[in-house]
Amino acid sequence: MTSERLRMGVIGVGFMGSLHARVWSQLPNTRLVAVADPDAEAGKGLADDLGADYYREPASLLERDDIDAVSIASPDRLHVESATAAARAGKHILLEKPMAHDAKGAEAIARAVEETGVRLMVAHVLRFDPRYVQLQAAAHPDRLGEPIHLRAKRNTIRTLAERIGADSSILCQLGVHDIDAMQWVSRSPIIRVYAQTVSKLSNGNEDALYAVVNFANGAIGTLDYSWAWPEGLPAGYHAAFEVIGTRSAALLDVRDQGFQVITAEGSTAADTHLWPEINGRITGDLRDELMHFTEAIQTSAPFVQDYREALAAVRVLDALFASLEEDRPVAVATGFGVEP
Repeated sequence: MTSERLRMGVIGVGFMGSLHARVWSQLPNTRLVAVADPDAEAGKGLADDLGADYYREPASLLERDDIDAVSIASPDRLHVESATAAARAGKHILLEKPMAHDAKGAEAIARAVEETGVRLMVAHVLRFDPRYVQLQAAAHPDRLGEPIHLRAKRNTIRTLAERIGADSSILCQLGVHDIDAMQWVSRSPIIRVYAQTVSKLSNGNEDALYAVVNFANGAIGTLDYSWAWPEGLPAGYHAAFEVIGTRSAALLDVRDQGFQVITAEGSTAADTHLWPEINGRITGDLRDELMHFTEAIQTSAPFVQDYREALAAVRVLDALFASLEEDRPVAVATGFGVEP
């Protein structure tokens, strides 16, 4: 790949896809060529705003010879169709998490990219969050010793669950972040899970999920997920992570992002890390993630995360779903980073 601008397409322009499209239109080494989405009003409106072409069907976008790579940000149940088609079309792929809605689908995507030789990166944005990156470094065995226990919390507001409805689940939308982070930080695969959930808000999905997970290295962990909070939750989410080892411990709490607006009605906070808009441009972790994808494609450098690690996280999702259905602990099919 030359140092010329990478010519990008975006498949799916909902919340995340529209952010991807904006960043591709702003980076110095990329050019947004086209977007595809079945919602013509949203898709064409975004394309017109960013000077790109619009297609209703991804197949029409993938036929273009002047597109080098695509972001796929469609619903997770559509990832297999879009990603395998992109691979067959010879397009490099940045695929929003989760890699697929189940391990069978993720394995199909893995086979497609291996057979065609295109490059695949799964967009686990926490790999580009300086807070999580520093926590992972602090958990190096030379500093942490052996991990004893880990805890991950990811809570957000109920309007997200209302918008998602029955199209996805709290595990695919929120949980996969911390499942990937736990295996990354602990440097060990999750081998067994036991999950329970509760549903009272009638949003078409679960309101909250708690799980206990066991690691191959003997550590134990807990997952705390909720999208049942009222709108008043500052910044719209509360995430936390901690790891305790035989020598030291590390923790983070991202509820307070260092900025609040106070009124007579209460206080609100805003995103200052993930994808804040500064001087008319999307910055933060998302921009760094997309820039990394571009630079790795252009220089043939490795991605910071191998897609097989993203596949391993989906296998843990499968075990969690099975645990919920069977109301018992369930073993994870295969381990961290195992070949599909």
